[in-house]
Amino acid sequence: MTMNKIFQRVLTMASLPTGLMVLLLLMPASLLAAFRDPLDTPAEEFTRLAERPTQAVAKAGDVLVAVGARGLIATSRDGQNWQQSSSPVQSDLLAVVFPTPEQGWAVGHDGVILHSTDAGRSWAKQLDGRQAGELFTDYYASLQGDPELVDSMQSAVALNYGSGPTLPLLDVWFADAQRGFAVGSFGTLVATRDGGRTWEPWLHRIDNPDLLNLNAIQGVGDALYIAAEQGVVFRLGPQSQQFEMTETGYEGSFFGLLGVGNSVVAYGLSGTAYRSDNHGADWTPLHNPSGISLTAGATLPGAGDFVLTNARGDLLFGNIRSDRLQPQRGKGFARYTGVTALGGERLVITSLEGIRGDTLSAPARQ
Repeated sequence: MTMNKIFQRVLTMASLPTGLMVLLLLMPASLLAAFRDPLDTPAEEFTRLAERPTQAVAKAGDVLVAVGARGLIATSRDGQNWQQSSSPVQSDLLAVVFPTPEQGWAVGHDGVILHSTDAGRSWAKQLDGRQAGELFTDYYASLQGDPELVDSMQSAVALNYGSGPTLPLLDVWFADAQRGFAVGSFGTLVATRDGGRTWEPWLHRIDNPDLLNLNAIQGVGDALYIAAEQGVVFRLGPQSQQFEMTETGYEGSFFGLLGVGNSVVAYGLSGTAYRSDNHGADWTPLHNPSGISLTAGATLPGAGDFVLTNARGDLLFGNIRSDRLQPQRGKGFARYTGVTALGGERLVITSLEGIRGDTLSAPARQ
């Protein structure tokens, strides 16, 4: 879901309370009884898994784990044959990460965070938007310090959770099996130091007074970055433990991040990509002949090599020593959403049209 769609969705919900009440009053009781909350309903069993809409893929050791619409989670050892995993929700899942071969986390709509301890074969819910609203309100009510800061944090929690679990978590990252973060719309930032047994809000630990949407989070070397709207990339200060704003010179949205060595690449709207080699102090725009929005990225086996995907189904290859991206047109239209690299320059790509497990060879890179 794009940031514009999220904003439009919230505006629509806020502007139709009376109409919604009338609709509910007129709706047959049988339909009301048939409603099943996606947070309380396990994902249904799907057929033809490789053709299902998927949003992200990650490696859990030698196992691939993909997540997608209506709570879908699937695993594969070759990128071609997929088996569905049990999932406790029917909420759309948007991102997945495995810091170890066994321990992994997935996040998505309705503020849901899922956890796996067996390389993605089974999952349990750790947090959702219903729980988060109450937990985070209580957290800031008990926080000691600047009253103005506390009030602003409580207002931010009310903005995100006051209408229920309507807003998504967009990305998740873990340093190891204990320390991790999840980010989302309207500045949502949550952290754990115990493997997700408890989560706490970090709204007070980021320089984000405008509550910009936080679209992606990625560790690069010894640094941790968050990609946001308005050309902003945040970096976690090692001493302050605060996410500090860096300005790239771009005014649009970044949708993702990838790291090559100690360099970080932020990519997003209209084919835009920027690179920093000095922890976000300076940013260099990367030339991209395509104006199609960039949606995902992964590092490749070659020294400094990486690949980006776009919303048309193209691949764009780059190297950390070059300021140019080299496009390779896709074999057919597909709205790519995620990518991970296997050995021998094989790529597994997720899209709204399904999973591509074919072997893809990169062109000669500059």
